[in-house]
Order: sequence, then structure tokens, then C-alpha cells
Amino acid sequence: MKRKFVIIAVAVITAFSLCMSMAGCGSESSDEGDGAATLTIVQQYGMAYAPLKVIEQKGLIEENYDGDVEVNFQTLNSGASINDAFVAGDVDVGLMGVAPAITGSLNEGVPYKICTNISAQPHKLMTNDPNIKSLKDIGESDQIALVNIGSIQHILLAMACKEQLGDAHALDNNIAAMAHPDGMTALLNGSVKCQLTTSPFVFKEAAEDGISEVEAIESVWPAGNSFIVAVASTDLYENNPDLYNAVLAAFGDAIAFINDDPEAAAEMLCSDEDVDAQTYLEWLSDPACSYSTELKGVSTMAKFMTEEGFLEDVQFDDISQIVYDGVEGD
Repeated sequence: MKRKFVIIAVAVITAFSLCMSMAGCGSESSDEGDGAATLTIVQQYGMAYAPLKVIEQKGLIEENYDGDVEVNFQTLNSGASINDAFVAGDVDVGLMGVAPAITGSLNEGVPYKICTNISAQPHKLMTNDPNIKSLKDIGESDQIALVNIGSIQHILLAMACKEQLGDAHALDNNIAAMAHPDGMTALLNGSVKCQLTTSPFVFKEAAEDGISEVEAIESVWPAGNSFIVAVASTDLYENNPDLYNAVLAAFGDAIAFINDDPEAAAEMLCSDEDVDAQTYLEWLSDPACSYSTELKGVSTMAKFMTEEGFLEDVQFDDISQIVYDGVEGD
């Protein structure tokens, strides 16, 4: 019952945040009477979203679309908020973790599917308590900051709990829902004992005295497995294929730019994380930080979520349930 209360509370907070963030924003991906089109894309925080920042700065959707298009870029704090925005008809393309994309497609009837992979990034469970060496050392009152219930970080924690503790839900009640930047602040000031987060926050935290990693995640989600994917509304996919294909081409171009010229990418993107280009380049060079259009591990996560009760009354049978035709990989 306690777990249900946490989930409901997070849902209420998320809905309020969504309304405040998206107020006044509309989306019409179909052609308008004057021949122009509008497109709304939503992302979250961190290096995983670098391709979308490249798209915005280089105007790659406009470059790949044969027509006039106005592209609106928005930021929300969780995949759950993005799912709510899709249901409200406010978004055409969203970037989110694999887990909420699976939940939206299979469990909530959100009108979208995955259209491409975006990135894999390092995920680490960080702590300010030197006595916490493993998940077994986390006490009942020790809070773990992560984005929210049902986020990919929550599912990765559950996968690690299943492996190490024998119960996927063993630490559900330890979760304190916070956006990545807020979670890092809470970890550094001691408000929480742990944070399960990703780049660049893991890099920033590792550089701080008194912060260490709890070995937990890599064994259940190896480097290179998908983290952030892009989902596109069924309206965009079915009714404006030219714009849909322009979005896919733009992501391909942006990912190629980052991979082919990481120095230039670092120069372009470093200000977003308030660091110099050399530091950002070092982060990009981390073996676990990669950008690709190819999905990896998505079926594994969907099956785990089905088996461990993260999806209600839904059976995952095939990757085609959650991805559009032509999406690379599994």
C-alpha cells in the first residue's frame, strides 16, 4: 500500500509540473493552410540528449524537410511528464528513457512508438556514505534519488535488486523522486544517501570528495545498451511521413556529427553543462557514452518489466509492439 501511495503522489506532482511547463504550447504536425508545419519536440536533462541540441543549433530538421516548418523545443523533467504531454496532444516527438517509452506504448495507450535510438550513457549508483558498498548496505531509511517511479533509473535499480537481493521491488520505498540536477544537489548536501543517475552528473559527482560509486548497475545493463530513445506520435508517423522522415534524417545527421567530430561537438555543447570544451570532450570519450540509431537491450527490459509487475495486465511478445517499422536493432 505504501508503494501505491508513492506512485500516486509522484503522478500528481508530475501532472502539475506538466501543466505548468506546457501551458500555452500547442502542436500541429500536419500541414497548415499556408503550407507551413509545426513540430514540438520534448527532451529532458543531460548529455544523453546531445543529438537534439545539435539538431536545434544546426537547424537539421529544417534542412531535411522539403517545406516550411517551425520546430519548438521544450524540456520536461521525466518520461512520465512527456507521456502526459503526448496524451494531451501537445507533443510530436519526445526523447525519453527506454522504460517510460515501453510503459507508454504497452501499458498506457500513449499514441506513439519508438522511432530511433539516441544514446547509451553510463549509469551509476552514487553515495555519500562510505559504509554503503553494495545494495545490501542500504538501510530502510536511506533515500535513493532518481527521476521518478517507472523511470529507466527505477527499472535499472529493480534489475540490480533482483540480481543482488532476490526481489526487484526491495528498494522501491527508498526512492525519492527528483530530476537529475536536483538529485545531485541532494546527494552533495547530504539530503539523500544515494543517487542513481547518468552523465554528466556521474562525472561531476565522481570529482567531489566523499562521493563514491556503489557497484550495482553495469552487470544488469551493460555499456552500449539503449538509454534514451525517440518516440514519435502516430499522427506524425501516419499523416506527415515527410516530416517524420526529416526528423529521422536529422537525428542521423546529428549523431554522425558527434561521432565524426567530437571536438567540434564539445565546443558546441559544453556551455549547456557549464564546463569547458576539453572537459566535455573527456566526458564524450568515456567508453560508456555513445550515440547511435540502433536499439540494444530494449526487448530485455520490456520482458523484465512484464515479469516483475511494472506493467499491468500486459504481455510483451514482440518488439514490433513498441517500435515503428524500419527501426534498427532490438
